Amino acid sequence: MSGALALGWRNIWRNRRRTLISMSAIGFGLLLVIFYSGLVGGMMGDAKHQLDNGGMGHVEIFAKDFRAKHDVVLAMPDVEQWRQTMKLPEGSEVGSRVLARGLATSARGNEPVQVFGVTWDDEKNLSAHLRHVKAGALPAADDEHGVLIGEQLAERLALKVGSKLRLMVQRTASPPSAVAPGGSAEMGADLFRVRGIFHSLAPSIGQRQVYVSQASARTLLDMERGAHQLLIQLADPTQAEVVAAQLKGALSPDLEVLTWGELLPVLRRMEALMDNVVFFMAAFVYFLVGLGVLNTMLMSVLERTREFGVLMALGTRPAKVIKVVLAESFWIATVSVLVGALLGSWLSWHFGQAGLQVIQGSDSFQIEGATISTLVKTRFIFADVLKATSLVYFMALIVGLYPASRITRLQPAEALRRT
Repeated sequence: MSGALALGWRNIWRNRRRTLISMSAIGFGLLLVIFYSGLVGGMMGDAKHQLDNGGMGHVEIFAKDFRAKHDVVLAMPDVEQWRQTMKLPEGSEVGSRVLARGLATSARGNEPVQVFGVTWDDEKNLSAHLRHVKAGALPAADDEHGVLIGEQLAERLALKVGSKLRLMVQRTASPPSAVAPGGSAEMGADLFRVRGIFHSLAPSIGQRQVYVSQASARTLLDMERGAHQLLIQLADPTQAEVVAAQLKGALSPDLEVLTWGELLPVLRRMEALMDNVVFFMAAFVYFLVGLGVLNTMLMSVLERTREFGVLMALGTRPAKVIKVVLAESFWIATVSVLVGALLGSWLSWHFGQAGLQVIQGSDSFQIEGATISTLVKTRFIFADVLKATSLVYFMALIVGLYPASRITRLQPAEALRRT
């Protein structure tokens, strides 16, 4: 076999230009498959891992009908008790929120906002923008009049750290004795001080979301306890379905337990679409690789028909002729795959570290509430590289069988007559 390999190596360089063109085409095709699959995998993986850019969870729990009606009466009273009994995968982050729609007013004007009542230590792990406070700081845990706002809202209302901001929200109807200062039975209002201004990748979040402590939010809404939303972010988003199924079985049927795929169906459809795109692109590249190797080997074999006729006339067995032709396919496939796999892996690794800006002039784009960074880091997974490399290698060797079998079917006398 070593003799066939040595002879095959010499033969492929008899027509150096054709061999190099064929190797370049195969290597470049493999490079494209590895890099593009890494890019798509990184993009979709980032989309699921970056739900905290928009403050979303991989699993979210609401009182039944709250998402449809946004009625603050529909709260979950036993949130903290559930948190203590939940069995979640290691590395999970959990937090609850009190939610309300309201109006933020300053001396400059007013803006419609969504008020988030949060526990600061939990929320900074769930919302990326709370980790990017550009001015001031997060309010203290016991600060019931501190508010955190986005830079877009601060600009529109001419606010800075220390400025006064009045929040008014629609709340549960309650007797006049329970009305908060400046409020009414139908509306709750209070005066806050801006403690910090955050930066968000999504301008809509910076303009429309304000954060206060849960105690402050409950006071505004005249709630004694409970929350409207419970978020769970998982270290591995693929576990969302399993976790949601377990929670549905353990919690009350009056609750809605939703996964990221149910909250963002368009993201799931995009994932399926991207998988199909990668599959058909890879299939097309493999087809072209097969044609390229077949063309190279067929031309090479046909040009040497007389040589093979002489070998067979001298008693060379057809099996040995097949070995020589397959050795040529082996060397073309090996060199092409090594170069293509190394370059494709390096590109995937490099952009996995540095990132690739897929949309110029913007930090992010939004998909039905999910905020996705435009700086995509490709995913480098050795198993994916090995699979793509093996398929190209297998394709290159298989198509080499046809030229080899074709030449061995000729009789030596017939092969010698061909020019």
